Amino acid sequence: MLHTPSMPFDMETDVLVIGYGFAGAAAAITANDCGAKVTILEKMPEGGGNSLHSAGNCGVVKPGAAEDFAEYLERLSFGTTPTELFEVYAQGSQELVEWVAGLGGELVPRISVLASSFPGVVKGPAFPEVATTTELFDFRVADGPPEIPAAGRMWNLLSGNIEGREIEVRLNAGAEELLVDEAGEVIGAIAKIDGQNCVIRADRAVVMTCGGFENDEALKNDYLASKPIKFAGNPGNTGDGVRMTQRIGADLWHMTRTATLIGYQAAEYDAAFCIFFQDAGFIYIDRHARRYVDETSIELHDFDRVFSQFDPHKVEFPRIPSWGVFNEETRLAGALSWSIAGYNREDYRWSADNQAEVDRGWIIKADTLSTLAERTGLSPAELEKTIATYNQACAEGRDASFGRDGETLKALQPPYYAIALHPVMVNTQGGARRDARARIVDPRGAPIPRLYSAGEFGSIWGYLYDGAGNVTECLVYGRIAGRNAAAENRRAT
Repeated sequence: MLHTPSMPFDMETDVLVIGYGFAGAAAAITANDCGAKVTILEKMPEGGGNSLHSAGNCGVVKPGAAEDFAEYLERLSFGTTPTELFEVYAQGSQELVEWVAGLGGELVPRISVLASSFPGVVKGPAFPEVATTTELFDFRVADGPPEIPAAGRMWNLLSGNIEGREIEVRLNAGAEELLVDEAGEVIGAIAKIDGQNCVIRADRAVVMTCGGFENDEALKNDYLASKPIKFAGNPGNTGDGVRMTQRIGADLWHMTRTATLIGYQAAEYDAAFCIFFQDAGFIYIDRHARRYVDETSIELHDFDRVFSQFDPHKVEFPRIPSWGVFNEETRLAGALSWSIAGYNREDYRWSADNQAEVDRGWIIKADTLSTLAERTGLSPAELEKTIATYNQACAEGRDASFGRDGETLKALQPPYYAIALHPVMVNTQGGARRDARARIVDPRGAPIPRLYSAGEFGSIWGYLYDGAGNVTECLVYGRIAGRNAAAENRRAT
């Protein structure tokens, strides 16, 4: 929106940060430490954003591996992200241990639930077959009390530094428009703070760290392949940044990309529960009771691609919903949903043996396949055929249909269990295109003056996403955006 003389400013700051998750906090701390006055706007009643509901893993590239890691990420992007941005990301990750130490914290190596869970675990590069080596990075998390999840420990460190620096944070403050002058420079924003319109002047720059569009049905329907697709994160992520930056000429990129897991949507909760089978006695079947994939080969965050298969003849997504069918041993192997991540984790703790979820009706139990078919609405004949074929593969130690490793083949015997499964987004990756200096650019690639971004909003992940990359990107590009925003000359009054 073009600012006019008839539009007086209600507030003034040097750097205005829109969105208060890990990226916003990193940008604000860095800009403040570079000498700028910083104000943070957060539309929700509390900070943390999507970051606070993540697993909290941070990938720190090993010494000497930055070039190899950037090359690996470029292969995953299929040319949708310039190499320079990955080089900056890799180099920036190597600075995080020292930066976090300077904040009074510590990034320690993680012996993660991810490293012991089955299947789809992240033990190094998510796609090792295209990596030059598996020794590219270490998983790190913020040190602290083990009863606090890793993301919570990182948030406590970052938000504590925001408070310690007395950086102004406005909650219940949703930005609605970016303001530009006649020369096209971003000079501030209009926000609704506690229900009142507020015009804010940013004398140096604006940094967009306002997340994605997991909860905007129109944007999801336009851009995402799987329909419907659930979410597991922050309900405040409604694509505000996409619309604000579009209106002042920003280019968009990576709008079709997500980090998507597999999960269960309980009617009692707005957000879904991500599901992780802790033993090999399970399969995935589609709406027609047909198995369709090697269940143990899917990368943890790549389920959007798996679910997006479309049948143009029946005009349906046959894998939405899918069903996870499993046996008693797998039920007893551990909770199907983690307590370390997800929006629901503070309100509901999944039972260790999954019995509470059976009692709730979330997991369906049956002593026969015909009863299971009746209770799930699946074809009895197809279900019998699918289970018989799979159990035969288990007996032979060879999965001729999908090539599943023989060591992971465990037969399905009564009692049988089934849970309805959907694609569940951790986050979207798209938004305004940025360059290696974290500047938002227009369709010609020219920077929009005094406008920066970091984190999930317009992230660097262009096709395949590598685990632990979101948190790392928040911190690396948050620091870059904050530093460059603070370096802008203060506008003349």
